[in-house]
Amino acid sequence: MPKLYIYPKEGDEFQFPLPQEKVSIGRSSDNDIPLPDPFCSGRHAFFYPVDQGYAIRNNNSKNGTFVNGKRISAEVELKKGDEILVGTTRVIYDKEISSNVEVTDAPSPSANVNTIMHLDDVLKKHDISTTIRAAARPIDIEQIKLEHRSLAVINEVNKALLLHKPLNELLEHIMDLISENLPMDRGILMLKEGNPVQLIPKVIRINNERLKNQKIQVSQSIINMAINKHSSLLISDVQEDSRFKSQDSILKMNIKSAMCVPLYDNKDIIGIIYADRISLMKQFLDEDLELLTLLSNLAAIKIENSKHIEREKEKEQIEKQLDLAAQVQRDFLPKKNPECKQFEIAGANIPCYQVGGDYYDFFDIDDERIGITIADVAGKGVSSALLMAQLRASLHTQVSPAYDIKEMATKLNILVHASTASNMFITFFYGDLNKKTGEFTYINAGHTPPLLLNKKGQVIRLDTCGFCLGMFPTVDYEVRTISLEKGDTTLFFTDGFTECRNKANEEFSEDRLGKLLKKHHKLSSQKLLEKIYEEVNSYTSGTAQMDDMTLVIIKRTS
Repeated sequence: MPKLYIYPKEGDEFQFPLPQEKVSIGRSSDNDIPLPDPFCSGRHAFFYPVDQGYAIRNNNSKNGTFVNGKRISAEVELKKGDEILVGTTRVIYDKEISSNVEVTDAPSPSANVNTIMHLDDVLKKHDISTTIRAAARPIDIEQIKLEHRSLAVINEVNKALLLHKPLNELLEHIMDLISENLPMDRGILMLKEGNPVQLIPKVIRINNERLKNQKIQVSQSIINMAINKHSSLLISDVQEDSRFKSQDSILKMNIKSAMCVPLYDNKDIIGIIYADRISLMKQFLDEDLELLTLLSNLAAIKIENSKHIEREKEKEQIEKQLDLAAQVQRDFLPKKNPECKQFEIAGANIPCYQVGGDYYDFFDIDDERIGITIADVAGKGVSSALLMAQLRASLHTQVSPAYDIKEMATKLNILVHASTASNMFITFFYGDLNKKTGEFTYINAGHTPPLLLNKKGQVIRLDTCGFCLGMFPTVDYEVRTISLEKGDTTLFFTDGFTECRNKANEEFSEDRLGKLLKKHHKLSSQKLLEKIYEEVNSYTSGTAQMDDMTLVIIKRTS
């Protein structure tokens, strides 16, 4: 049975075996895993079994849930060793960490440090002026050896970090390189993560077998000083120095020497590296601190580069998935316009993103009747597209020669309400057209009323007759019937047309759409559709498309 290994920021660590059922974690006492963490939500997240193990889902918590440093927005299937951050509490899935790091409060930070090196001073030191000054003064063989060692180590580390590695592998590699070139008993690489932002141990190196499985205590005041002062810190002569008698966390571990260095990528401090010596008799020197500072700077830049590459890869993968989803969605829309002897019918859709929530369709009900629909899902993007696909599937199931329009709308409303969040709904218009008589029976569920231009030149709105699909569990929809006469043109559209804006932030408006309909009504349905798109594009030239745009035109020709 997999376990969760839970490491609160304050208090004792504990384990939780995962049962074959959903498990809640959060601040409320009625959770399966209650956490006394002020940064947790009441029911922060859920773990639940899936085919290959377990998954986690954030439960709309304000501070979010993080898996391996990334904020999750959907279900994430967990792998052994995955690190979850819930508030300020670390949770490791099915893997116990060999050493736990505890950041402890320590008094009098100013009295705890022997050497402080400001990052700017260290990182700007190795330039040509240093060499010129060195040539002008008596030769210091030992200093030259130290500088040569530093440059040689930096060069080797730089070569070793040239090739891109996934972030977790890179962090391990960085600590390997630092341990090889700066002998230490223990080393920790910590990165800033989570909400609120905190330092999370990502790699722990224990080079002394006797120290394995022991909790590592790091002074919070030392970390704060390193970050706030943008400085590298060296603590030495700990056991002999009377200034450290109050530092129980240091004395209990018999720390002889320690260094704390910020991971600075030339823009921000993204974490710290901590190293100490307990069994090694030789203490860290100022030269060691300078070398660790230079290596940490190099590592920080590489870490940020690695994150950037991974973000670009993720973005590219998402783009590919969206392109595929867009193709699937295009396949859902009609491939061609229906052919009718007495009518010209045309439709088109332009999504705002690769995928969208607008929908139109045509249904061959029987030899005499055709169904026509247009709909607009609240919102944009993938979630709206998925709801649109669900609506389409339901419609294709329910439309048949013997169906009842009112009953169909009622069933659709119940389905949408039961399967979506409270803020999701669909504006929906559906009509049943008799191709021989011109009789048009329709319902309008909160959709922008279509415009009918009759042979007298009057523009009539096919008014709303009910609430949007999904707004309420039960809705009584009104059915209306009109007769489309020769010369009548009906325009169905989504609000992406009427609410689009020009550079002056003025809406295109329904009034302009009606005037276009009047002006170009003699064109065929397809040509009229193309003309309206052309006019709207000209009106909004220089501005970004803000919503999906869908248009359907029915024109009775004889």
